[in-house]
Amino acid sequence: MFGLVKRYRTACLLALAAWTVGGAARAADVTVLCSAGLKSVVEQLAPEFEARTGDHLVVTYDTSVLLKAQVEAGRPFDVVVLTPPLIGALIQQGKVADGSAVPLARTGIGLAVKAGAPRPDIASVDALRRTLTGARSVVYSTTGVSGSLFSAALQTLGIADAVKARARTIANGFTGDVVARGEADLAVQLMPELMSVPGVDVVGPFPAELQAYVVLTAGLSAAAADKARTEAFLSFLKAPSAAAVIRAKGLEPI
Repeated sequence: MFGLVKRYRTACLLALAAWTVGGAARAADVTVLCSAGLKSVVEQLAPEFEARTGDHLVVTYDTSVLLKAQVEAGRPFDVVVLTPPLIGALIQQGKVADGSAVPLARTGIGLAVKAGAPRPDIASVDALRRTLTGARSVVYSTTGVSGSLFSAALQTLGIADAVKARARTIANGFTGDVVARGEADLAVQLMPELMSVPGVDVVGPFPAELQAYVVLTAGLSAAAADKARTEAFLSFLKAPSAAAVIRAKGLEPI
């Protein structure tokens, strides 16, 4: 398996190098619809990709569910980054090119508090239960995958009704922003989403017994006019230098 992954990454680097040579002379926009879970990664890597290729990334960030709906409504794109089931659905619909799906990273859900606030104990299942039931309010997303994972965790903990009765929900955006403004005590979302918000302190991920991972997968538009250009961007995201950024932003490269 390691040898296969190594050969794949080598092929990615060769593809990117081939595109980079002379790429600036054919510079163009690359339209990317990206799950908010990978926002911090793409924002940091974008300048390097643009400097290497001369291409310009036009990126829209949102929850995977909402981005999928935009694709289904006909929004044009070159690359889309969503969860595997949603990518699979778009492949079946002919929106994403069959065989183009590439797993990039995985991450779990975590918890954050307002910057400077005491950090609650979430190191164990019992500690997390006490923290969630003792908070005045918890904010989570209703459309993102993190919201579904959090709801499942609450059911497992047996505190769904108690927590949701005092919870605040958002349809999109970052839950950390709500906590940073002092409108909730605790923010729950994917780890990289929490880490990207100024004004909050990330306490950490949920305990392993309650953790569930979200895999972020990229796919190419079936209608892409320049397949080589879009493949070059995916190759860039699979390069070792990108893997280092992915780890630094709270995800695990795949």
